[in-house]
Amino acid sequence: MKTITVIGGGIVGQFTAYYLSQAGFQVTVIDDLPAMPPASAGNCGLVRPSRVNPINSWHTLFQGLRWMGKKDAPLSIKPQLDYQFVKWFVAFAWHCRRSSVAQAAVARQQLLDKSWALYEDFFSKESVQSTWGKKGLLYTCITQDGVDYLRHDNEALPFPERHSRILSAQEVREIEPLVSEQVVGGGYCEVDGWLNPTDLLHDIRQINERQGVRFMNAQVDQLISKNRKVVAARCPNNEVSSEHFVLCAGAKSVPLARQVGEYLPVQPAKGYNLTCSTPLAQQPNLPVYMLEKKVVATPWSNGFRIGSTMEFSGYDLSLNPDRLNALKQAAESYMDISLDQVRMEPWAGWRPMASGGAPIIRPSRKMKNLTIATGHGMLGLSMAPATGLMVQEIIAK
Repeated sequence: MKTITVIGGGIVGQFTAYYLSQAGFQVTVIDDLPAMPPASAGNCGLVRPSRVNPINSWHTLFQGLRWMGKKDAPLSIKPQLDYQFVKWFVAFAWHCRRSSVAQAAVARQQLLDKSWALYEDFFSKESVQSTWGKKGLLYTCITQDGVDYLRHDNEALPFPERHSRILSAQEVREIEPLVSEQVVGGGYCEVDGWLNPTDLLHDIRQINERQGVRFMNAQVDQLISKNRKVVAARCPNNEVSSEHFVLCAGAKSVPLARQVGEYLPVQPAKGYNLTCSTPLAQQPNLPVYMLEKKVVATPWSNGFRIGSTMEFSGYDLSLNPDRLNALKQAAESYMDISLDQVRMEPWAGWRPMASGGAPIIRPSRKMKNLTIATGHGMLGLSMAPATGLMVQEIIAK
């Protein structure tokens, strides 16, 4: 039985272990379980087949530059004289070309569609506590420019079945009565769904343990290589040998890959959230996307979360109070809710943003026994099942 070590225990790593163990491989997952949970646990739980187009666009690029220095901006680019970031930024701009966007959209569409089908199979087959909501995603806008942006977004999306249905203010409130009077319109995308990522991570880890997957709580400091093969993953207290390695540690994959000569065009983009561990007295019945502020509010039967923002500031996990306050202010502006007396836990985590807009899922170009799966950006949860299956198919060849 072939031994495989999966580096990274987020949702991509868990689904990778899930499909590898089902295929008969002996799997070990190494994850450092940091005090601040990874992006898989801290995202807003959206499963979004509608997000086919990457964020690569001149609009995004110039908006980020225009907001530079604004403390509470939804998108923040911290000036940094870092060669790796400059190289990534130039590549991101290059991939804003129409041909690159179209190529990335095809790759994303395939992963998103396959993952949705695999989620259907997973939730029907496995006994899990987590639930999957499939009532769609509600976009809300407090400006007419926001509504116009939704229309433009539809026009740019080459799949009509994934378009958002443009709504008047009254139609928005018919779907979600908690929407405030400031909202002038919006959209409804019924192909999207949502779940609680923390619950899902707990469930799939338990399933993996029952399937014989071994878990190690350790930080991988170094990949040791010899003759174009990774021979061990070095942790603080030991070294883990294996016949094959999978690197799927999100943004932390980049420095590890660099140790074996593999360049990954991925940068950490810090996202924030505030989470209440119990449901609010009044909360929306489906996820609400606040378009101008780029903030999402997600309701669960056992909690509530508001999150988003994208901050390019390197490998920094410090909590910016201005960004956390901006999340609260957005929620209270777009919805008739008050969060003043609500206890909410803050979080920050790194999204692995690939410069080309599509995740990197492939064999290493430098090591014969290393497979890479990272760069999913904000769609790790949406693409995880298909990524895990794809990794299993690559290794099984």
